[in-house]
Amino acid sequence: MHRTSKIFVYLFGGLLTLGSQTSCKKGWLDVNYNPRDLTDNSATPDLILAGQLENCIANRQARFAMQWMGYWCHYQGPMGIDVQTYYHIDAHPNSALFSATPAPEIFYLEQKSRQLGETFYEGIAKVLRAYQWARCVDVVNNMPYTDAYDAKVLQPRYDDGKAIYEDLIRQLDSAMTMIRNADVNKNNKLSVSDIMFHGDKLKWQRFINTLKLRLLVHQANRPDRAAYIATAIQTIKDEGSGFLGSGEDASVNPGYSIQKKLSWYFGHYSNNNQWGGGDYDAETQVQSNQVSHANVVAMNFLKADHDPRLGLFYDSVQSPLPPSAPEPFAQPNPQEFRGSIFGKFVDYINYPYQESFNLSCIGGGSKNNDVVSPFAQGLIKGRDMSDWVMTSVESFFLQAEAIQRGWLPGDPEQAYLAAVKESFRWLNAGGNSTMPALSDAVFDTWYASESANTNVSWAAAPDKYKLLMYQKYMAFNGIEPLETWTDYRRNGRYPDLPASADPARVGNTIPNRLEYDANEYLVNAEHVNAQGKIDVFTGKIWWMP
Repeated sequence: MHRTSKIFVYLFGGLLTLGSQTSCKKGWLDVNYNPRDLTDNSATPDLILAGQLENCIANRQARFAMQWMGYWCHYQGPMGIDVQTYYHIDAHPNSALFSATPAPEIFYLEQKSRQLGETFYEGIAKVLRAYQWARCVDVVNNMPYTDAYDAKVLQPRYDDGKAIYEDLIRQLDSAMTMIRNADVNKNNKLSVSDIMFHGDKLKWQRFINTLKLRLLVHQANRPDRAAYIATAIQTIKDEGSGFLGSGEDASVNPGYSIQKKLSWYFGHYSNNNQWGGGDYDAETQVQSNQVSHANVVAMNFLKADHDPRLGLFYDSVQSPLPPSAPEPFAQPNPQEFRGSIFGKFVDYINYPYQESFNLSCIGGGSKNNDVVSPFAQGLIKGRDMSDWVMTSVESFFLQAEAIQRGWLPGDPEQAYLAAVKESFRWLNAGGNSTMPALSDAVFDTWYASESANTNVSWAAAPDKYKLLMYQKYMAFNGIEPLETWTDYRRNGRYPDLPASADPARVGNTIPNRLEYDANEYLVNAEHVNAQGKIDVFTGKIWWMP
């Protein structure tokens, strides 16, 4: 790997170590191939694509945001770890690569596809570039882009975050044209290597439009972007393919099975220790299944709203709290669902019923341990479940916001109801995914019973936009915390979420961003220092108002 690539990978490969750390994933269709070692003659797009799609799994790099956003936390809150204190929140120079890292293989995939005339592959490479680079801008703002992976540049310059975003939109427009006009038969083994849509043009086009809408919504609260957004929205309308529909996730599955490779999400977050066991995190000295317990913030919101998704986002406790047992803090009913406070240390000697088996784990994790079936409910539906890159739930909420803002035609109330209803369908609230009407009925009954609840009812809510954002926050529990963090920052820290309870925390608010990797200050000092002093609490991502 060129030194430029090493600098860049250290910087952005470690940016998201706050919540997770993994070993390097092979992830390729043929595990004997490693794209970093392949020559131009041996590396073909069909050998590279599958691994790059796996790198886009939404939750690979998101566990720190699960905790910050009030969804999950460690069951005992060990004191003094970086994610809880907000101290030295930077990249780790020895971290493994993460899915948000714009990997060199994406550039190689794009170049090699162009050389071979495999325009479908080239279009997909551009989509992956947009997806991964946007994720990085969303956590650090300005970053190397134009100079990245140029072998002649040893210290890459930093590009403005807004300029990067605008180029990513151009890349998506170019990808749309390439994929629409591509001859599938001239793209070798595409149906096999494309482990997301298997060469389905229409689904790729809908995914591109949905991803574009995500990037446009991010900047919606900046008035100076109105004209730019209007032009980009018109392009989406003119293209005409629409957005990801009900049940139409952008998700990957390279052939997960019970006997061999498990679903990434199941393997990391299921509390079935026989099959999961968790992923070790050097940053926090814990395992992923240990931090994958209910955070009382989101859990108590669900309880207050009598939300039937409570038992789908979280499992009931394995060991109920005995009557009159000592508690470190009171929890509202129902008591079969219990959580922890992020950053709060719990002495298990004095409070023996605040152990992991006394708390709720991730929904479906202890119930759906076989292959995925129509009857599996919750977040974790089975050992062979697909891993999502972007869900239909997000697509519906993005469309609902666009309709409410007047960007897209439609009725804002109906768009809101459809988005929340899609969350119920995605979790299979009705218990049979082949009959979505069952999940719709669960939603309808709950919605009618909460007609006076301003956090649920469109008619009762005085601020319709806040209602939409509140329910989007609820729907993204365990699914898409980085987007929740983005919404939280662009919407003026709404909904109101508490900071870490760790007494060693260095700030009283949830950070706006992450720092640059310490290694970058050694190898690329001129350009990183030109970004000024980074303050994670006051520094802003470019799209923040």
